[in-house]
Amino acid sequence: MSAFPSTSLRDGERSRTVRVLPHLFARWGDIRDRMAAAKHLALVLDFDGTLVPIRRRPTQTRLAVGTRRVLERLARRPRLTVFLVSGRRLADLRRRAGVAGAEFGGLHGWEKEGGSRRPPGLRRIFRALKRLLDTRLAGLRGIEIEDKGCAITVHYRGASRGTASRMRAVLGETLDSFDERVRLLEGKKVWEVLPRENRGKGSAVRSLVKRMPPGTLTMYLGDDTSDEAAFAALRSAVTVFVGGGSEPTRAQYRLRGPAEVRRFLERLDGEIA
Repeated sequence: MSAFPSTSLRDGERSRTVRVLPHLFARWGDIRDRMAAAKHLALVLDFDGTLVPIRRRPTQTRLAVGTRRVLERLARRPRLTVFLVSGRRLADLRRRAGVAGAEFGGLHGWEKEGGSRRPPGLRRIFRALKRLLDTRLAGLRGIEIEDKGCAITVHYRGASRGTASRMRAVLGETLDSFDERVRLLEGKKVWEVLPRENRGKGSAVRSLVKRMPPGTLTMYLGDDTSDEAAFAALRSAVTVFVGGGSEPTRAQYRLRGPAEVRRFLERLDGEIA
């Protein structure tokens, strides 16, 4: 039995609704009123595709100096918490973002500052899985396997359609014997293999919201499948999909890309006392 039907769809990533989203700036008056009424603001941001353009190689990515500076100004505001959450490892996210005063969550929020508890033997399971994938995907052009410790990301941005299809079949066959310990999450030209215990960004933002002061307005910006669980979890928040206007999403508003996210951050900086 293929691993894909039982793992990649379990969290409902593919049940998103296709609809025309209002542009965030077109509703800025409403957003400004909600911010003014809130006692505290929690700004939660995905990294790749939201704050920075997606690169063919993840190692090519760096946060622009101007974007970092406005985020650091926002993080200094007493009534605002800035939180960056990413599928990247925590150390990698902190290094590439470098936003002083922000909080960070790696591996979709599962890897937290201050440490996260991992089930015994999990690292050994992922080492064995990585060895199998290295062997079985060897020779497929444009396929890259990224070892994240207790997660594995298979990138196929540089692969042909036929090669990507072959990779998907091999990945499914390999994961069949690991199905009780791992789950799959589809992203933009990637498949991520995560521990079952890693419930993703929806769980991460619920934990974040619980520790915010009463009267907090949460704003979440993301661009990928992994962000949909967070959009669904934040029903009373301001949720913003970053990307094309025709992609299915549970978000309420949209921005076209990282350049517009930067404009949003600058507007936010001007609004908050």
